[in-house]
Amino acid sequence: MSISTALSLRDARSIWVELGGTVTDVRRTGEERYYHASILRPITVNKRRKDAPRKLVTALRRIAGARTAA
Repeated sequence: MSISTALSLRDARSIWVELGGTVTDVRRTGEERYYHASILRPITVNKRRKDAPRKLVTALRRIAGARTAA
């Protein structure tokens, strides 16, 4: 699976869940937290934005690469 840099937050969220992660809503902040077993700390993202932040895309690539290597 190739993950491009121009990724919408909606697409990134669906790929994250496909790769076995979970997404939780942070109440009253407009943020989401992305959890995955291979990531030590959760990634917090402002969900009002349309594009996916660089740190989320980097984590997606890392997780996808680890799955293809295993």
